[in-house]
Amino acid sequence: MTGARRISGTASRDVSVTEALKSLRSRNPSSLYVFAPGDDYFVPQAKEAAKSQVPDAYRVFDYAEFEGGEDSFDGIREFLGGQSFGSGRKALVVTNLTDRTAERFASLSALILAPDITCLLFVDPAKVPEELLSKALVVTNYSVSPAAVQSWIRKRLDGRAMEDRAVHELMERTANSFFLMRSEIDKLLAYTDSTITVADIREVVPRCHTAAAAILVEAVSLKRFDRAMLALQDLKSSGAKDTDILFDVEQGLLRLLNAKLVSRSNRPRADLRAWCLRTQHRYLDDRTLSALLSAAGSVKLRDIEALLEQLEDIEYGIKKGLASNALVALEQLL
Repeated sequence: MTGARRISGTASRDVSVTEALKSLRSRNPSSLYVFAPGDDYFVPQAKEAAKSQVPDAYRVFDYAEFEGGEDSFDGIREFLGGQSFGSGRKALVVTNLTDRTAERFASLSALILAPDITCLLFVDPAKVPEELLSKALVVTNYSVSPAAVQSWIRKRLDGRAMEDRAVHELMERTANSFFLMRSEIDKLLAYTDSTITVADIREVVPRCHTAAAAILVEAVSLKRFDRAMLALQDLKSSGAKDTDILFDVEQGLLRLLNAKLVSRSNRPRADLRAWCLRTQHRYLDDRTLSALLSAAGSVKLRDIEALLEQLEDIEYGIKKGLASNALVALEQLL
């Protein structure tokens, strides 16, 4: 998805992760790429793409990775300002960029945007100085089409077969996280010796907190409190932090709220899918979209709004130490 996005008053070019990787591997890469926090699977992919810009013989000199702490700033500046050792292009990757170091990057703008530099910053785009962000390709969208995800899964099965329903179940339980799917596929190949079935997926692959939170919201809207309690158990088993759990539940309620608004106004389904992709960087396939609209039809708008208000109270209680556990608070809410 390409378009204009506003961050701190600056327009930046927002691209999907697949567009960014294609650009990074091309003969004419951009000078600067900013990768917002997202699917960790793509971090090594992006690094390898940047490294491919420098011939093997020169990578020890013309390719560098830095942690983004203040003590690394002088090294980053020296690398950018030094002469290339013959490759014709230098590639720099900076991870874990701190607020202070990000502010100081404004002084490096001329070096970073030089035509023979490819620079990758893994950081919240809001931290990047405006003069750099306006020239960057910014990756906030880690969504990949369901067909591409299914193809990716099947290529990693080492010739083994997997039922179509099992593929969908794996995608649902991992919330389409390539990082999670990769490790779960390894477990499935070790656990099974024939066609991988839905039963295998349900026995081996736990639901990640993102998927469990979505089921929790859907179950509450349908007044399926038995299913909601199972979702709470999945959240507990995921080991996710309170902040992540509350964020995921809030995102699910916001999707439900917008689904309700779309259905009440008779707007096309595509509006809901576009909103979700634009604001939550999440692709809703047809089955998920239908389930979401069905759930929205079973709940009143004021009830969704009330749940969001109560969720804010829980978040406030957690932050102020008035509540000790998000899962306990959510269970009491149910």
